[in-house]
Amino acid sequence: MKGPRPSKIRDETKICAGNMGYRWVENTEPDLPFDAFMFRQGIIVAVKLKKVRYTIDNDVIIESKYPDDVGMLRSLPLPQCVIRELWIRTQNERAWRRFYILPMTTAEIEFNSAEGYRNTHFDEEKMRNAPIRRAISQE
Repeated sequence: MKGPRPSKIRDETKICAGNMGYRWVENTEPDLPFDAFMFRQGIIVAVKLKKVRYTIDNDVIIESKYPDDVGMLRSLPLPQCVIRELWIRTQNERAWRRFYILPMTTAEIEFNSAEGYRNTHFDEEKMRNAPIRRAISQE
């Protein structure tokens, strides 16, 4: 059944975005397939929310698993400087997993220290042993 998402999920994500320092603005245009904008200084993000029943594999290729949602975010008539994210919440985990939807690929956000976000599936040991690591300074 299609229709508006339950308000409970929207309320929960608004609080989550606020905890990361964002302001949350609901999408009031029904023709555009995303749920809200979240923004803070220098950053604006178009967010699509999705609640699923079953756990998602850690090595999921999100554009293969949810091609319609990814395609809709990529097709938004927004400037490329607007970040597109797909937030997925599973019934069992009760945590949001965030995915960047880029023009040619997708990437799961493992952690973001500026926002205080940490994915529950983040494997710190795997990150330490990654063949390529880059330190990003905030100068």
